[in-house]
Amino acid sequence: MPGNEEKDRKNQKQIGAFQALAVTTTIGAELAITVVLGYYGGRYLDGLLGTGPWFLLAGVLVGLAVGVLGVLKTLQGFFERE
Repeated sequence: MPGNEEKDRKNQKQIGAFQALAVTTTIGAELAITVVLGYYGGRYLDGLLGTGPWFLLAGVLVGLAVGVLGVLKTLQGFFERE
């Protein structure tokens, strides 16, 4: 029936839009959480050891690297399902 095919296409488009929204939200959360954790971890170590901004900078960079790896893994899993 032509009506059922049209409904199936609309449902597929809605599902695709929700999946894209979920992936986008996951990517943003992964990057934000890892960078913030790196920031606070580095700041804590700097306060503990009195080393200035060095651990803070290292923590942010490590957090960013971990976030990027997480994003790549998330995207790889998303595209494998597609």
